Amino acid sequence: MAHASDGRLLLLEAPLALFPGEVVEATVRWKPRHGEGRVERWISRDPRRAPAECPVAGTCGGCELWEAGRHAPDLKRQMVADLLRRQLGEEVAWEWRPAPDEARRHRIQLHWDGSALGYFRRHSHALVPVSACPIAAQPLSDAIPRLLEAMAGRVLPSRPGRWELSTGTPAGDVLATDERNRTWRLEPDGWHRSTEPLAHRLGDLTLRHEPGAFFQVSPPWAAEAFRSLLETWDLRGRTLYDLYGGVGLFSALLGRRFDHRVLVESGEAAVTWAQRNLEALDLPSECHVGDVAEWLPEGLGEPGDTILLDPPRTGLDAALVDRLCGAGAGTLVLVGCDGAAFCRDLKRLAANWTLDKLAILDLFPLTSHVEGVALLRKRP
Repeated sequence: MAHASDGRLLLLEAPLALFPGEVVEATVRWKPRHGEGRVERWISRDPRRAPAECPVAGTCGGCELWEAGRHAPDLKRQMVADLLRRQLGEEVAWEWRPAPDEARRHRIQLHWDGSALGYFRRHSHALVPVSACPIAAQPLSDAIPRLLEAMAGRVLPSRPGRWELSTGTPAGDVLATDERNRTWRLEPDGWHRSTEPLAHRLGDLTLRHEPGAFFQVSPPWAAEAFRSLLETWDLRGRTLYDLYGGVGLFSALLGRRFDHRVLVESGEAAVTWAQRNLEALDLPSECHVGDVAEWLPEGLGEPGDTILLDPPRTGLDAALVDRLCGAGAGTLVLVGCDGAAFCRDLKRLAANWTLDKLAILDLFPLTSHVEGVALLRKRP
């Protein structure tokens, strides 16, 4: 972070973390109101830097904070504080929940070019070959050489493309899913076709979904963080409108705190699994396949109801925000994984909703990404 001589804000991006006070050389592209820069080299380095524990940390596009070492959570918190201060103002109180050391990814996306397997290089589609991944759950990391061997030997489809390795909770069996949504399970003697879902046992809950489908990157930590937060906020009421509800994570976590649930999700397969998951938990629900922006009616809900939204990274459509401002529900919970879009939507909703609580969860360790969760109350 810096400012040009004319006052324009400069946003800097670095592959191995950037500490305040470091002097760097960067390539900058100026825009009318700000500049965006990529750090090319360090002229002076902060003494708190630590050697990266990943051999491809400087080139892989997956993580940006390896050299921050044990200071990564605090550095990330500073980045969040700066964003919220600029977007929402100094007076907005918020809570920071850092990731535990043991948080690991339960799904990773790899790319196969016909001869090598790995991640994309930062800002490129050039491949960085990997044989292990320290941020992935151990079974996933161990499975990378097995996947490479199977494709190189044409045991698995060898056409270049994207593959997802995933595991359930607790981490154990490994599934590999290709771009055509075909799945293989890794057995001691190799890969075998599978049609079984992934199962995540999250405390007293079990949620299932198709391999390759969207779910939390680190399910044990995400479930713990969301559950603790929602319980602290004591969310409860008559009807929960779980919009962009996926396979039912938030409906399941809130459980019997609500009398009824209405879940809306655009993916047909996700809605099918949401229905199954909530029925297995004996939680009466209506699950609908549809685009939330098209489905949401005027004046949705009553004062005792809660609307919970977990939209894509792009955030809420402007027309959807207008209808939310006229909703009849008394409580709204907004979840967002892109800081700028999340803050933008909070400011749009401020005309009719008061921000009551704000928390930022580090659900994506060693990256600059976070998850924002806001509790809003309808103004009389």
